[in-house]
Amino acid sequence: MSAYDPSSREPDQLRDQMRRLFRHRAVIAAGLLLGAACGGAVSTAGGVDYTATGEVVVQAISTAPFEAGGVSADKQISMGTERQVARSATVAGRAAEKLGGGADPAQLQRGLRVSNPPDTHILEFEYTADSPQAAAERVNAFVRAYLDHREAAVVRRIDNTVAELNEELQPLIDQREELDEEIAGASTESARQTAESERANLAARIADLQGRVTGLKTLDTSPGEVVRRGEAPKAPSGPGIAVLVPVGSVAGLAAGLLAAWIRSLLDPRARSAGEVRTALRAPVLGSLPRRRDGAGILEVGPSRGGERAEEFRTIALRTLRHPRLAEPGGLLVVSAREHPGTLPAAVNLAVALAETGRDVLLVEADPRTPRLAGELPVRGAVREPVPGRWPDGARATVDTGTAGYLELVPGCRVPDAARALNSPGFTGLLSGAAERGEYVVAVTAPLLSHADGTAVAGLACGVLVVCDPDTTLRDDLDRVRDLVTSVGGHVLGAVLYEGGRRRRRNPSPAAPSATFEPAEPASPAGDAGTGGGPRTGTGPGGTGEDTVALKRLEPQPSDARLDTAYGSYGRYRRTGDGTAPRP
Repeated sequence: MSAYDPSSREPDQLRDQMRRLFRHRAVIAAGLLLGAACGGAVSTAGGVDYTATGEVVVQAISTAPFEAGGVSADKQISMGTERQVARSATVAGRAAEKLGGGADPAQLQRGLRVSNPPDTHILEFEYTADSPQAAAERVNAFVRAYLDHREAAVVRRIDNTVAELNEELQPLIDQREELDEEIAGASTESARQTAESERANLAARIADLQGRVTGLKTLDTSPGEVVRRGEAPKAPSGPGIAVLVPVGSVAGLAAGLLAAWIRSLLDPRARSAGEVRTALRAPVLGSLPRRRDGAGILEVGPSRGGERAEEFRTIALRTLRHPRLAEPGGLLVVSAREHPGTLPAAVNLAVALAETGRDVLLVEADPRTPRLAGELPVRGAVREPVPGRWPDGARATVDTGTAGYLELVPGCRVPDAARALNSPGFTGLLSGAAERGEYVVAVTAPLLSHADGTAVAGLACGVLVVCDPDTTLRDDLDRVRDLVTSVGGHVLGAVLYEGGRRRRRNPSPAAPSATFEPAEPASPAGDAGTGGGPRTGTGPGGTGEDTVALKRLEPQPSDARLDTAYGSYGRYRRTGDGTAPRP
């Protein structure tokens, strides 16, 4: 299967969607607990119900096996109509009379349910009450009331038909009596025969009517047969707490998952490396674990090992492999909004680059709130910039341990930040990095808060964006990319901070400590602003009046630089006289 086939990426997309969903674990857990609580509340508030069942076979009433048209009388029963009759108020009134005690028919109807199984003449009466005895008594009362109502209706209909036939029969009987008298007093034979013929026809009609009356009076008026009487149920009919709580939990879990899914869709934050990569259209070069409490700004070095230090080294290596930084140049480290990890990322990335043997210059391009000079171990006095011409002349040397020394251009408060960042001196720092053969790592104010980063992004070979996926918005990352590309810059990638999320740390082995040789006496001709002469200031363990010589790490061959940076700290040793390192 091809890697470009969309179906091959479906498992990754599914895993990413599941990760997005389970970021909102609190919502899912809240839905689960709320559903379980609602199930328990329904079980407690609803009480316990019992249901009794009675069954009746509805019988058809007919004087002949088949009615007109040859249709069986059984087929003439409408079970839908019978079901409606069983639920009617008339039947409920009869049931109330049978139960006695002034029961309300409308109240009795609420607990009744009548159903008809398909292709049968059976009516099922189900009654639900709060006690088994009440359920059985009421369902039997409704069964009896329905049968009585149906029988009474049939009897009433038969009585009405018989009365109508009797009304039709009486004149015929009277007429027959008159014909009898006429036959008895007939004077001629022809008159007598005529009267007898009329009487015979009349007698046939009377016999037919009398037969119909007799058939109606002898008709079986049984409305149906009870095939199952209602009995007191032994167990509640409704689901108990053992059922309602799990059902409520499942429903709550489904609601929580739906809420989490909707929230993940509406979440504007870039909650994963994939979303950061999509927004910046650049790779994620590294993800830094949570910073230890009380850790200083400088974390990379043999005496400052750990997971974060190794991650900085990995980021530095990946940055160096980028085609735009194959040769020395400028690198801007910036964040979209205010982020506390921007300065540590820039400083430690510069140190990690210095560990590879590169010449590195760290530039604090922040003319508003400079603070690096006070937080880094600066050797010697910080050279102040030429008045009104920052960064011209501003220099400091930072001792980074066995990585050597970094040149630092500290920030300086200036009245016109835009003029300072666009001055020829600052432009030369970044654009002239290739000619000087050094890598310049610049850090500036948040790109979306000030225009400082926009001015620097166009001068650097690449821009490294520092962000916390838990707090950074996708729209902010889109704007960062648009701003950088609009000034001719290029986003190399992103560095992710885990923020408040904890991650288990693997203890890193202690790195061998570097061997420092005594400093040479200070030379009067030394320049306090350069990296080759003696410098006065407060060094490690110094009093502020000690004179020490700068120690540097000799450049290594290209095939040994990475070895120096990634774990072989004990192979090299710094010297004070600039000699080659010895094992």
